[in-house]
Amino acid sequence: MHLHRSNRTKVLRRAAASLCKYCGTPVEWFERHDGLRIPLTCEFPTRRIPAKMRWHIHRGVAYPGTDASSGYCRIPHPAVCPAADHPDLPSDLQDVVRRLAVRMRTAIESGEFVPFVETVTEEEVESPGPEQVQHIRHVIDCHGSLRIGPCAIEDLQCIAHDALTEQRCENGICDLSEGRWELTGIDQEQATGRLGQQVLELTGGNIWVWHLADFNVVRRWWAQRCHDHFNTDDPDHVANEFVPFHPLRHDAHVLTERPTGYDLQSNGEKRVFIHDGPEQRTKCASPSCSNATVLSPQEGWLCWQCEELQRRRQRIHQRRSRVRD
Repeated sequence: MHLHRSNRTKVLRRAAASLCKYCGTPVEWFERHDGLRIPLTCEFPTRRIPAKMRWHIHRGVAYPGTDASSGYCRIPHPAVCPAADHPDLPSDLQDVVRRLAVRMRTAIESGEFVPFVETVTEEEVESPGPEQVQHIRHVIDCHGSLRIGPCAIEDLQCIAHDALTEQRCENGICDLSEGRWELTGIDQEQATGRLGQQVLELTGGNIWVWHLADFNVVRRWWAQRCHDHFNTDDPDHVANEFVPFHPLRHDAHVLTERPTGYDLQSNGEKRVFIHDGPEQRTKCASPSCSNATVLSPQEGWLCWQCEELQRRRQRIHQRRSRVRD
């Protein structure tokens, strides 16, 4: 299976269709224009939907508004989920919620669906946590956007589909040289109510997060890809497991002390380097490449660009070999 060259997302439709765990309604997950994910309903006539709730799909990516070439649009499922309270729901959508509620009750009474019993809000429907999480969940800082993963940073697994094993990639995404632990302030607008005051008093308004500074590093962590599958055309085997951090929903995973054991070991020697002319550089073994390095690599060293190109050619050759066999 191959993705069309004009498609702007790597999410396969068969892997993005699921049921809302709160009401059992079928939804489709799409990547949004801002890099987040959103669950959308099936298509509805545009004239019946308020303008602020209209979304459309263009090349596999969800955008707010209406597609001018079509008279249909999609609705974010959290806006009409019958398991959530909708105090300001427009009258045009109240009938939709009532019909979904009847369908939900029928599925529950027949035993076809068991709902998630916790109290639900629209934000929790829009960003549900991953199915499997560990006791320790770390928060990462992606240029000011806090995201929480399903586990500690050293246990994060790549979500790409491995073409060789036809399974999820087993590589990790953590590279300790790409980030550091920093103290970051909690958004006090989200820490409301009695529970919010308790969280602020416990943490002093600050939490420890794994800070990523480089833009390309942020892109790789945000996509939850290892070094081998970053910037490749391989689709996702599972949905992205990072969700937006909320101090009240994730209060059990707030770190008030700096984690230990994540600092890179150094030999303790302080060396002063003085630039004294160009050093000897080793050129890439590819004949058509002009990249070089000041390190002392093994014979036949390839730069990262040529190495990635070589791996891609090997995968294509293996796929063609399996087809011939």
